Amino acid sequence: MSLHRLLLAVFTMLTPLLLADPPADPSWQLVFADEFTGTTADLDAKWTFQNGPNGHILCSRWRDNAALEDGLLKLVGRKETRAGQDWTAASCWTKQQFQYGYFECRYRYLPSTGTNNSFWIMTQGKPAQRFEIDINEGHYPNEINMNLHNWSGQHWAKGGRWYFGPPIPAPTQDDAGFQFVLDEPITTDRIRFVSNDGGPVRVMELRAFPPSTEGYPSVFPNVIEAQPDVPNLALAAQAEASSTLEPKYAAANAIDGKLGTDSRWLSKHAAGPHTLTLTFARPQTVGCLQLISGWQDAAGWHDIVNDFHFEFWNGTAWQPIPQASSKGLQPTHIVDDEHNLGKDFHVYGLEWTENELIYFFDGKEIRRQPHDICRGPAPVYLSLAIMGWAGPVTNAIDGQSMDVDYVRVWQRKPAQ
Repeated sequence: MSLHRLLLAVFTMLTPLLLADPPADPSWQLVFADEFTGTTADLDAKWTFQNGPNGHILCSRWRDNAALEDGLLKLVGRKETRAGQDWTAASCWTKQQFQYGYFECRYRYLPSTGTNNSFWIMTQGKPAQRFEIDINEGHYPNEINMNLHNWSGQHWAKGGRWYFGPPIPAPTQDDAGFQFVLDEPITTDRIRFVSNDGGPVRVMELRAFPPSTEGYPSVFPNVIEAQPDVPNLALAAQAEASSTLEPKYAAANAIDGKLGTDSRWLSKHAAGPHTLTLTFARPQTVGCLQLISGWQDAAGWHDIVNDFHFEFWNGTAWQPIPQASSKGLQPTHIVDDEHNLGKDFHVYGLEWTENELIYFFDGKEIRRQPHDICRGPAPVYLSLAIMGWAGPVTNAIDGQSMDVDYVRVWQRKPAQ
């Protein structure tokens, strides 16, 4: 540990009074701080950890997934089956509760999509007014989400989204469609699509074409433009999937030649691999594969697969089809290192008053929201979650962590 960090830790423990750090107003006093420079016993003295499954996300969360290392609290994501879920992570909350104040946390996102990197406040038990203040539900690479939930009576939520740097553009039709022209055609009676994305995985259409000197039909055919007359071999195949969420999303929908959200295969909610197998009545020679993944609404395309490949049956075993995979595809959206919240640490803050929530990023105000419900004591939470609505869930999560440098809470001094 550096001398600077050691002195800061000692000062913080012995002097819960004024700091030069924000808020600089001398009317504030520091009432809680954890610099994560102590022992495991110190950590457990201040924080309570979840140990169990979660029905609304893809991971269970455990004390084992939280560790102190080099002055950081690391909340680790792991690909492992525990308590019936295919991923594990960590979530903890302070034993001390707070009502109003300035809350600050310096942390770095787990550097992968499919994760929720959260610093938040929520009531426990059954008080008259139950609420949740999400100071940041952070999604890699550069998304900050600030939400307020009312959990008393009928639930409602209000929130805002802010991007550090340019926002990630919504996926388009070009992102959803893939075409792989094989340098060397293969002859087989079975082809298998394999996705390692976290479920559910969605395939709107899977096509297989014989070798053609005229080219191949467009992934999304244009009715004005003439298309090469190349047969889609998948239309005569049988389809079988590793899982199906419900009957209306059966595997056969992925090879019926229809484009539309109502005609697609949808796997169950689970970690990969997810497979969709095409079986031909007799061996076929294949020169091109096309895939349309995800689903579409008025806002664009959603839940496009990110980590996948194709295989063929050689008579005794499954073999990869060269070039037919997501490996080597140019990422559609790239965030520069300066705006990558999984690369460097940043400070997320909230001023909570009786009537207002004011959110900060690196000392800059980014949102202001009135409220009339957050008027009781609650602990501070730190949580890592693995979930599909934060982007593709892939093996890149395994063994990586959300890293927390410190948590501090100030409150106003009593009036003299």
